[in-house]
Amino acid sequence: MKPLLGYRKPAPGTQPSHLYPPYVSSIKRAPKQPLVAIPITLSEITGPAFPKGIASPNAFDLTRQHKGEPLGECIEVGGRVVDEDGRPVRHTLVEIWQANAAGRYLHKNDQHNAPLDPNFTGEGRTFTDEDGRYRFVTIRPGAYPWKNHYNAWRPQHIHFSLFGPAFATRLVTQM
Repeated sequence: MKPLLGYRKPAPGTQPSHLYPPYVSSIKRAPKQPLVAIPITLSEITGPAFPKGIASPNAFDLTRQHKGEPLGECIEVGGRVVDEDGRPVRHTLVEIWQANAAGRYLHKNDQHNAPLDPNFTGEGRTFTDEDGRYRFVTIRPGAYPWKNHYNAWRPQHIHFSLFGPAFATRLVTQM
Protein backbone atom coordinates (compact mmCIF):
# COMPACT_ATOMS: atom_id res chain seq x y z
CA MET A 1 0.00 0.00 0.00
CA LYS A 2 1.28 3.46 -0.86
CA PRO A 3 1.93 5.67 2.23
CA LEU A 4 -0.62 8.44 2.72
CA LEU A 5 0.46 11.93 3.79
CA GLY A 6 3.86 10.80 4.98
CA TYR A 7 2.71 7.98 7.27
CA ARG A 8 5.26 5.19 7.22
CA LYS A 9 4.76 1.69 8.53
CA PRO A 10 7.76 0.27 10.42
CA ALA A 11 10.29 -1.39 8.16
CA PRO A 12 10.16 -5.20 8.19
CA GLY A 13 12.41 -6.70 10.85
CA THR A 14 12.59 -3.53 12.98
CA GLN A 15 9.91 -4.50 15.52
CA PRO A 16 10.26 -7.21 18.18
CA SER A 17 8.18 -10.38 18.09
CA HIS A 18 4.81 -10.16 19.84
CA LEU A 19 5.49 -13.51 21.52
CA TYR A 20 8.54 -13.92 23.75
CA PRO A 21 7.85 -16.88 26.12
CA PRO A 22 10.46 -15.92 28.77
CA TYR A 23 8.37 -12.74 29.23
CA VAL A 24 5.37 -14.68 30.56
CA SER A 25 2.87 -11.84 30.04
CA SER A 26 3.40 -12.05 26.28
CA ILE A 27 1.97 -15.59 26.18
CA LYS A 28 -1.57 -14.34 26.91
CA ARG A 29 -1.20 -11.05 25.04
CA ALA A 30 0.47 -12.14 21.81
CA PRO A 31 -1.75 -12.68 18.74
CA LYS A 32 -2.48 -16.36 18.04
CA GLN A 33 -3.29 -15.74 14.35
CA PRO A 34 -1.39 -13.77 11.68
CA LEU A 35 -2.09 -10.04 11.80
CA VAL A 36 -4.64 -8.70 9.34
CA ALA A 37 -3.54 -5.63 7.40
CA ILE A 38 -6.31 -3.05 7.40
CA PRO A 39 -6.16 -0.39 4.70
CA ILE A 40 -5.34 3.06 6.06
CA THR A 41 -8.11 5.53 5.34
CA LEU A 42 -8.31 9.29 5.58
CA SER A 43 -9.81 9.12 9.10
CA GLU A 44 -6.68 7.41 10.46
CA ILE A 45 -4.26 9.97 9.04
CA THR A 46 -6.11 13.24 9.59
CA GLY A 47 -6.95 13.11 13.28
CA PRO A 48 -7.19 13.54 16.14
CA ALA A 49 -7.87 17.21 16.65
CA PHE A 50 -8.07 17.75 20.39
CA PRO A 51 -9.70 20.83 21.86
CA LYS A 52 -7.31 22.81 24.06
CA GLY A 53 -9.68 22.28 27.01
CA ILE A 54 -8.89 18.57 27.09
CA ALA A 55 -5.74 19.42 29.07
CA SER A 56 -6.48 21.99 31.77
CA PRO A 57 -3.69 24.50 32.46
CA ASN A 58 -2.57 22.55 35.55
CA ALA A 59 -2.96 19.02 34.17
CA PHE A 60 0.81 18.83 33.57
CA ASP A 61 1.47 19.17 37.34
CA LEU A 62 0.43 15.95 39.07
CA THR A 63 1.54 17.38 42.43
CA ARG A 64 -1.09 20.16 42.40
CA GLN A 65 -4.24 18.29 41.39
CA HIS A 66 -5.57 17.84 44.94
CA LYS A 67 -5.92 19.80 48.19
CA GLY A 68 -2.76 18.36 49.75
CA GLU A 69 0.69 17.45 48.52
CA PRO A 70 1.33 13.88 47.38
CA LEU A 71 3.81 11.70 49.23
CA GLY A 72 7.17 11.11 47.59
CA GLU A 73 10.03 12.85 45.86
CA CYS A 74 8.98 15.58 43.43
CA ILE A 75 10.53 15.22 39.95
CA GLU A 76 10.24 16.96 36.59
CA VAL A 77 9.92 14.90 33.43
CA GLY A 78 10.22 16.55 30.06
CA GLY A 79 11.19 15.87 26.53
CA ARG A 80 10.63 16.63 22.91
CA VAL A 81 8.39 14.85 20.42
CA VAL A 82 9.86 14.65 16.92
CA ASP A 83 8.93 12.70 13.80
CA GLU A 84 11.11 10.18 11.94
CA ASP A 85 12.97 13.03 10.28
CA GLY A 86 13.68 14.94 13.50
CA ARG A 87 11.03 17.62 12.92
CA PRO A 88 9.06 18.77 16.00
CA VAL A 89 5.53 17.45 16.41
CA ARG A 90 3.72 20.64 17.44
CA HIS A 91 0.61 20.90 19.61
CA THR A 92 0.14 17.17 20.07
CA LEU A 93 -1.37 15.61 23.18
CA VAL A 94 1.02 13.87 25.59
CA GLU A 95 -0.52 11.87 28.44
CA ILE A 96 1.19 10.10 31.34
CA TRP A 97 0.03 7.69 34.01
CA GLN A 98 1.98 6.07 36.82
CA ALA A 99 1.91 4.41 40.22
CA ASN A 100 2.24 6.52 43.37
CA ALA A 101 5.42 6.68 45.47
CA ALA A 102 4.51 3.39 47.17
CA GLY A 103 4.05 1.58 43.85
CA ARG A 104 0.23 1.57 43.77
CA TYR A 105 -2.06 2.65 40.93
CA LEU A 106 -5.42 4.24 41.63
CA HIS A 107 -7.19 1.48 39.71
CA LYS A 108 -9.66 -1.21 40.82
CA ASN A 109 -7.45 -3.98 39.39
CA ASP A 110 -4.42 -2.92 41.43
CA GLN A 111 -4.69 -5.00 44.60
CA HIS A 112 -1.07 -4.51 45.73
CA ASN A 113 -1.09 -3.98 49.50
CA ALA A 114 0.80 -0.67 49.23
CA PRO A 115 -1.19 2.36 50.42
CA LEU A 116 -3.12 4.67 48.12
CA ASP A 117 -2.27 8.38 48.29
CA PRO A 118 -5.40 10.57 48.50
CA ASN A 119 -3.42 13.45 46.98
CA PHE A 120 -2.14 11.60 43.92
CA THR A 121 -4.14 10.09 41.07
CA GLY A 122 -1.15 9.46 38.80
CA GLU A 123 -2.56 10.92 35.59
CA GLY A 124 -1.52 14.02 33.63
CA ARG A 125 -1.70 15.53 30.17
CA THR A 126 -0.33 18.43 28.24
CA PHE A 127 0.32 19.61 24.70
CA THR A 128 3.71 20.01 23.07
CA ASP A 129 4.83 23.54 22.24
CA GLU A 130 6.06 24.97 18.92
CA ASP A 131 9.34 23.07 19.25
CA GLY A 132 7.66 19.76 20.23
CA ARG A 133 8.63 20.11 23.90
CA TYR A 134 6.53 19.02 26.88
CA ARG A 135 7.00 19.01 30.66
CA PHE A 136 5.37 17.28 33.65
CA VAL A 137 5.81 17.79 37.39
CA THR A 138 5.12 14.57 39.29
CA ILE A 139 6.51 12.29 41.99
CA ARG A 140 9.01 9.48 41.57
CA PRO A 141 6.85 6.35 41.15
CA GLY A 142 7.44 3.26 43.25
CA ALA A 143 8.24 -0.23 42.01
CA TYR A 144 5.57 -2.91 42.48
CA PRO A 145 5.25 -6.70 42.35
CA TRP A 146 3.65 -8.47 39.43
CA LYS A 147 3.01 -12.08 38.47
CA ASN A 148 5.39 -12.59 35.55
CA HIS A 149 7.50 -15.04 37.56
CA TYR A 150 8.52 -15.70 41.17
CA ASN A 151 9.54 -12.50 43.01
CA ALA A 152 9.04 -10.39 39.86
CA TRP A 153 8.89 -6.60 40.32
CA ARG A 154 8.20 -3.87 37.79
CA PRO A 155 10.81 -1.13 38.18
CA GLN A 156 9.84 2.50 38.73
CA HIS A 157 8.34 3.77 35.47
CA ILE A 158 5.97 6.24 33.87
CA HIS A 159 3.66 5.36 30.97
CA PHE A 160 3.39 7.78 28.02
CA SER A 161 0.81 8.17 25.27
CA LEU A 162 1.95 10.37 22.37
CA PHE A 163 -0.68 10.98 19.71
CA GLY A 164 1.41 12.57 16.99
CA PRO A 165 -0.33 13.96 13.92
CA ALA A 166 -2.81 11.05 13.51
CA PHE A 167 -4.37 8.05 15.26
CA ALA A 168 -2.21 5.77 13.14
CA THR A 169 0.92 7.35 14.62
CA ARG A 170 -0.07 7.08 18.31
CA LEU A 171 2.71 5.67 20.47
CA VAL A 172 2.21 4.16 23.92
CA THR A 173 5.47 3.56 25.74
CA GLN A 174 7.10 3.91 29.13
CA MET A 175 10.15 5.47 30.70
